[in-house]
Amino acid sequence: MSLDNIQRALLWVAIVIAAILLVRFAIDFTTEMSGLLAAPFWLLTIAALSVALKNMVRASRADLRIPLSRGKRALLLAMIPLGFLASSLDCAGLDLTGCSPFCAIIRTIWIPAVAIGCVGYFFTGSKYLILGISAMIFAPLWPHCVCFNAGNGWWIERIGASPTCYAWGFIAGVISLSALSFSRKAWPSILVNAAIISGATIFFVSHHYFHYPW
Repeated sequence: MSLDNIQRALLWVAIVIAAILLVRFAIDFTTEMSGLLAAPFWLLTIAALSVALKNMVRASRADLRIPLSRGKRALLLAMIPLGFLASSLDCAGLDLTGCSPFCAIIRTIWIPAVAIGCVGYFFTGSKYLILGISAMIFAPLWPHCVCFNAGNGWWIERIGASPTCYAWGFIAGVISLSALSFSRKAWPSILVNAAIISGATIFFVSHHYFHYPW
């Protein structure tokens, strides 16, 4: 099996997992919060999954022969670690230790490692590197979060810890990687990822500094 096919398979699995986590999150948020607050999460979930799917199924061989500009490649790559960083801030704020030892590892070691891999891929274009990054994005989904809230409660009650904390960073990674590898329509991916990162940053500020919505 070629490296492209392995990566394609990884990203299809990632889309399925992201759909489960994000839809579950949106359902729980709708149950616990007002519809006005839940609506943006549903819209962003639908937009994120739709763009990821389009990146995977609409690319043609002719499209793939046209390289993305360096600026678009840089933006898409930067959004992978930034998506995870924004998700991390949502959960634990500026505290490097997080709520568990695993969370601390993700924040202090794993996210910088992903960023280094993205820089390496930008300069080399190595298929081994982008495949490695595609595998790495799964790591933060290991159930580890024990902060009981609207997004994590359903999982904690059933398996003792939640895999949801990094779900938005995960789908941002899927969107960027699928756009870099299998699509040449970069702007929808860039815009949706910008919305994900901006939304997570806004939630970080409102949650940790104004205690809203909880």
